[in-house]
Amino acid sequence: MIQTGSTGLYVHYLALLAVTLLGLVLSFAIVFQAYRGYRRNDSQPMLLLAVGLVLLTVVPFVVSLVVTSAGTVLGFGPIVYSYYVPILTRTIEVVGLVTILYSLYRRT
Repeated sequence: MIQTGSTGLYVHYLALLAVTLLGLVLSFAIVFQAYRGYRRNDSQPMLLLAVGLVLLTVVPFVVSLVVTSAGTVLGFGPIVYSYYVPILTRTIEVVGLVTILYSLYRRT
């Protein structure tokens, strides 16, 4: 049964927020481990791996949360959510993937 009342919407948004925050916590845990590897081994590729993982995992979550929060206050239009946010997050993810690839193939 589909709920159309405001209570149903809040439940959906809370579920989305909970999953987003869980992904953010897991992302921080992975990045922290990569950063520890950098500190332990003083390895530049490991630092680049940690930066790439931040760009791939943490930053898109943060952008999504910030834009959604600001959008409710500032009244962003649908174009922001359907075009600008996805293009921004995908660009950040691509930069993160390039950074990770660079860290894997970098000659030391």
